[in-house]
Amino acid sequence: MHVATRFVAMIWAASLWLVAPLSAQEALGFSLGQLATQGAAVSIRTIDDERLFRQSLFGRRVADEIGRASRALEAENDRLLEELTAQEAELTEQRAEMSVEEFRAAATAFDAFAEEARRSQAEKRQRLTQFEEAERRRFFASSEAVLQRVLEQVGGDILIDARAVIIARPGLDMTDAAIAGMDDEIGDGGAPPFPLTLP
Repeated sequence: MHVATRFVAMIWAASLWLVAPLSAQEALGFSLGQLATQGAAVSIRTIDDERLFRQSLFGRRVADEIGRASRALEAENDRLLEELTAQEAELTEQRAEMSVEEFRAAATAFDAFAEEARRSQAEKRQRLTQFEEAERRRFFASSEAVLQRVLEQVGGDILIDARAVIIARPGLDMTDAAIAGMDDEIGDGGAPPFPLTLP
């Protein structure tokens, strides 16, 4: 059987079980939302970890720092482009007065300068990405105890990623409570151990 066909068959079979009569579920000794071995209801909560980071004081501070650095980098890119354009135009004007060897040397020097500028700007752009990744790791490294506490406060037993949920009833998401908990616990995180600097 084709892989996609088997997948559809599995989903169809699972859907039949999900919509089975309550009596049939009870006959198996458990119902949806319960542990078969214990017969006790399990309360599941969901969280959007991307929103947790982005909307927290910590995440907003990181976004602000990256925004300022990005604007500075774009301004520098514009300045370099103007400089390279002017140098190219000057080189073109001087070409008629230069020997072949002189022009070739000048063109080679111009190309080397342009390539170095491109490489340097690419490294600075990469530094923005590395900074955000490092700050994300620092944020989530501090989140476990907070999420455990918030989960207990909202009466949950299991916390899962909201992206893994296809559909759920309203009220299961605890992202807002988690954001408030992280804001209370670590605020904006203070000065990062590896500050974002773009010389």
